[in-house]
Amino acid sequence: MNRHSRRRRGWLAAAVSVALALAGSSPAWHSGQAQASVTQHDSASIGWEGDYYGVLTHKDGSFDVHSGPNTTVRFGIYNNPGRVQWFNAGGYYPALTTQFERDNSTVTITNFGDKVTIGGRDFVAIYSRVRVVNHDTVAHVLDPAPSGGTIALTRPSTTVQPGQTTDFDFVIAADRFGQGHAWPTASELTSAGGYDAHYAHMTSYWDGKLAHIAQIQVPDPQLANAYRSGYITTNLVKDGNRLNVGENGYDAIFNHDLVGMLVQLLEAGDLNKAKDYLPTLIAQDDPNDITRMYPDGTWKYNWPWAVYLRKTGDAAFVRSHFATIRQTAHRIESDATGPGGIMKATIAVDHTGYWTVDNQSALLALLTYKYIATTLGETAEATWAGRTYDTLLRAVNARLNTTISSNGLSYLPCAMDVPNSSANVCGQNNNGNWASMFLFGRWAWDGQLWGSTPAGPMIDLIDATYDNGFARLSGLPKHTFGGYPGVSSSYNAGYGSAGLASSRYRSEGIHGYQYLIQNAQSAPFSWWEGIQTVGTSNWSPGTHSTAGSGSSPHMWGQANASKVLLDSLLAEKLDGTVIVGRGVPNQWLRDGATTSVANYPIAGARRMGASISVAGANVTLTLTGSAPANGVRFELPAFVGNVAGASAGTVDSAKGVVSLPAGTNSVTVTLARTPVFTEKGGLDLQGYCTSIGAANGVTLAGTTAHDWRCVTGSGTRLAMDLDDACQRQNPHEQGVFARSSSIADPYSWRCLA
Repeated sequence: MNRHSRRRRGWLAAAVSVALALAGSSPAWHSGQAQASVTQHDSASIGWEGDYYGVLTHKDGSFDVHSGPNTTVRFGIYNNPGRVQWFNAGGYYPALTTQFERDNSTVTITNFGDKVTIGGRDFVAIYSRVRVVNHDTVAHVLDPAPSGGTIALTRPSTTVQPGQTTDFDFVIAADRFGQGHAWPTASELTSAGGYDAHYAHMTSYWDGKLAHIAQIQVPDPQLANAYRSGYITTNLVKDGNRLNVGENGYDAIFNHDLVGMLVQLLEAGDLNKAKDYLPTLIAQDDPNDITRMYPDGTWKYNWPWAVYLRKTGDAAFVRSHFATIRQTAHRIESDATGPGGIMKATIAVDHTGYWTVDNQSALLALLTYKYIATTLGETAEATWAGRTYDTLLRAVNARLNTTISSNGLSYLPCAMDVPNSSANVCGQNNNGNWASMFLFGRWAWDGQLWGSTPAGPMIDLIDATYDNGFARLSGLPKHTFGGYPGVSSSYNAGYGSAGLASSRYRSEGIHGYQYLIQNAQSAPFSWWEGIQTVGTSNWSPGTHSTAGSGSSPHMWGQANASKVLLDSLLAEKLDGTVIVGRGVPNQWLRDGATTSVANYPIAGARRMGASISVAGANVTLTLTGSAPANGVRFELPAFVGNVAGASAGTVDSAKGVVSLPAGTNSVTVTLARTPVFTEKGGLDLQGYCTSIGAANGVTLAGTTAHDWRCVTGSGTRLAMDLDDACQRQNPHEQGVFARSSSIADPYSWRCLA
């Protein structure tokens, strides 16, 4: 889309109701006639990598085309059923499927995009399949009834006989990748191939793209699918090589968003496009341009360059841009005009103030700039960066210590000079900005990865600040930070990033991500920037966002979630050490569980993998690929004060660290005490099966605990994910899983957390 609104994480963001209209007079960043409006609260992106006018699809199977025919495609077969399922085909592909029951038939509507080349001209075509499975004993007339200009690829009878499955396939051209060539004719589109061929091409393409980044496998498969989906959607939302934030509302580059999004892509290993992406970074902030309005985006400009240099060793490319890198780094010194030498007042959280997030951003940027300068042999610049960092850190600690002591605070305030209160945004009821520095500042965790020494109030008060912030939320469950204000936000997982530098909140990033998945999706693996309310009215299973603001999907929020998930599993330090398992939840140490990362990029254009497997009290780490230069620190939260022994390396049980020298490929750590889990009750398998669209509920297909099956309307028996059933029943118990006390007893299943 080509409509935009001003930012951002405060009351300035306009609320979006069920009928969303993107209004405002802010400028359009694309030329052309994209006029279709988003008329539904739920929205997910489909299309193709780098398309210019992304397509938004909705839970009723409709979708908005914002170029070419400029239309909304709807299918009249959708009749507002009492229950509807909505999901990504294959778990993560950008093929959105709507499923519901009508006339004793199961109807699915699936929409996806594929790149089509016709006569040397590239287009995005949207392919749709309406499938009808008649599980009745009589025939039914079920017409897809498309409107909005689709072209039929198949023309079967709309009379569907008992036991028959009928597919109705359609296509419509949706984008020209910013080119002005003629649109394809109907005959050209129908001659370009059918639904199945294009679906196979689409899935093959995205699986090929995913193969280049770090591969994640965790005991909660929805997290892994959200990670994959987030990467794909980032590529759908971008225009050419411009990593925009959204298709609705934020279809533009925002400087600090772009920095964070690009760092996440590079750390995940998406290095093939780095030379195209890095030059799009914005070097200066300009208050008259909404795409350049945040000074922290200027200060952190060099962070992605440092990540790229570290992961690839490509000094020549970074050297060719060093003049701009140097210029932005020196802005930090000239902008340190706040009281006592802290950073200047900004609108970092959409209100003017001396924000802690800005000072942490500048500190991180000085660390990464020092690395770049040192690596490029710019000795004087490296010395300047180190000196400026020390000066700013002293000023920041002094100012914070004064504010904390003079106000009797037990937490880290989000503003340098005043406590959190109703007088500023961070103290307002259920406003998530109290944790702004824990994500957007980056220094607490990422600073340690880049060589900082963990000390001072910004480290010492992390746990106490999480304690204080969560305690002040009103009427909200565990593991959400609030909105702007509201229930939550797309940044909810990212706010747990500083927890990786804490003692008691090391798994908070993963738990925050699980909260988003289980409670607040606005579409499958999509979230609004601000989430005002959630409920059960959108689709099943689960609770979902019912009002939001900003954009959905929101790719900066998704990037933050993907980054904290990966960091919780593997993170590389400046000295060449790789930290494994820093944020792994205790629930993932249940017997038989496996957590792994493969194809993870480490310094010098190398890749490694790590797999954590659990057998009783034994936790085994297996390393594959290249060896980290300075070895591995295996440090699960469950190890703290709890290591009875290890088959290799050096053990510090008090700190919960098993250090492995470079070249060590495996270690088995024996816990002194295995994790203790709390029972959360039994399972409603009938309700779970019907919630996922198995119209005939549940059946016991045998005599063991593993013989439960969901039954579709046509009688097909489907294996069920009992962990998922527990999660759906306990949406506020992140990490919940299913266990049977006796394989011989089908009724012995319980949910544990």
